[in-house]
Amino acid sequence: MRRGHVAKTDLTPDEKLSAAYWYLIGGMSQHTIAALYHVNSARVSDAVAAIRKAISDTEKEGEDNDEL
Repeated sequence: MRRGHVAKTDLTPDEKLSAAYWYLIGGMSQHTIAALYHVNSARVSDAVAAIRKAISDTEKEGEDNDEL
């Protein structure tokens, strides 16, 4: 018996980084990235938001260290 294609429900950590890179740096649309990884575009949106937050948190930590 043959099974149909099963869509992924989430991106791996490496895929999240790549998806965020292609969206933020490469200018690729979220729905195009989602199609490449076979996920819902909301997963790409989540990945981009997580990477933006991580960058923001890192920048804030750097500013705190500059005050020392």
